[in-house]
Amino acid sequence: MADTQKSDQILYVQKGPATLPEMSGPEVQAALEKTDVVLIPVGATEDHGAHLPLGTDSMEAREICRRAAIRLDELGCPVVIGPVIPFGTSSFHMGFPGTVSISASTLITLLKEVCLSLYQGGFRNFVLVHGHDGNLSSMMVAAQEIVDATPDANAVVLNWMVALSKVYHTIQTSKKGESHGGEGETSRLLVTHPELVNPNKGTAFYLKPEDLRKIQSPEHMKTGGGIYYGVRSYKALTPYGHIGDPSLAKPETGNKGYDAIVDWLSMVIKRDFFDERQLNA
Repeated sequence: MADTQKSDQILYVQKGPATLPEMSGPEVQAALEKTDVVLIPVGATEDHGAHLPLGTDSMEAREICRRAAIRLDELGCPVVIGPVIPFGTSSFHMGFPGTVSISASTLITLLKEVCLSLYQGGFRNFVLVHGHDGNLSSMMVAAQEIVDATPDANAVVLNWMVALSKVYHTIQTSKKGESHGGEGETSRLLVTHPELVNPNKGTAFYLKPEDLRKIQSPEHMKTGGGIYYGVRSYKALTPYGHIGDPSLAKPETGNKGYDAIVDWLSMVIKRDFFDERQLNA
């Protein structure tokens, strides 16, 4: 793991394609001649244990959008990756140093104003992709407000956790209940930002089944169920800030997870914003 406090050191390398802030105005204009679909990665800055950076969720959201953009381009469905939103509703992680949380109303306003700014520039289809499931409810409200505020914009929230949960048991080593900052999430960060990850700093820690069920289970809304439980404090659940065994993480596991996510994401985006538009043209 890199010494992140050392000056002039390259902390990590970011692969393309570029996100919108990394593009010039003329490059965005050229992209708009091919597409009006923009992916908005919605992340967070919150504790993930001693082995992962605070920006884990933002890095995951960007990587998901990056891989989806590449896949969609190969399918003849070009998209632009919008700016990464680095903050989210992370109040239940506030017991850990470094966590930054914004209110749900602030996140809704931020997403709405970002998308409406892009709307004025020519984008019409907004795909909100989370890296932190705690943002989902705010993202849904923002999507509706974007549609309400415009005559012809479309906004969709894609919760890839449902697709990923279906393959958890086939790609992860642990069968004990990995969750926030555990084997799966650590594996995905090992793929993209190995310089910022040190799995050996993460202590194996598992919740009781009745506690795990309330934050991650087939019954939970975030993975396709019908129940949502408010979370009071992660520090009350785990003294380490993560749940699971980070030492089990492997890049292969991370890539398999990303594949499952991107397979579903690209299918939905292609169907909703390209195939159906051609049928209705």
